Amino acid sequence: VVDRAAHKMIGTCGFTTLDFANNAAEVGYVLNPAYWGMGIAPEAVRRVIDFGFRELNVHRIEAKYMVENARSRRVMEKVGMTFEGVKRASMYIKGEYRDIGYCAILADEFIRNL
Repeated sequence: VVDRAAHKMIGTCGFTTLDFANNAAEVGYVLNPAYWGMGIAPEAVRRVIDFGFRELNVHRIEAKYMVENARSRRVMEKVGMTFEGVKRASMYIKGEYRDIGYCAILADEFIRNL
C-alpha cells in the first residue's frame, strides 16, 4: 500500500495463505497508524479480495484479528465479510494468549454486493 502523493509505503495487504485444494485464501493487512480512519485499508482489502475471486477463482476468503482490535474487524465488515466466531486464547502475542476473531466472505456474496 503506497501513499502516491508522498511516494512512500504506508502498509501491506495480500494473501497470507492460499489453499488451492479447498479453493480458499486468507487475507491480511497492516497499515501505518497515521493513515487509519481514511478508508485506505478497506479499499486495499477489497481489491485483494476481488483479485482472489476473479483471477484466482477461490470460493472463500477469510481474515482474522485480535478481538480487542475493533478497527480491524470494522475493515472486514466494510468489505462484506461475515463474523464467524472467536478462537479463545489461540495466539501467543506479546507475552500473552489472545482471542482471535474470524470473518469470511464467499465468492457469490462478494459478486452479489458489487
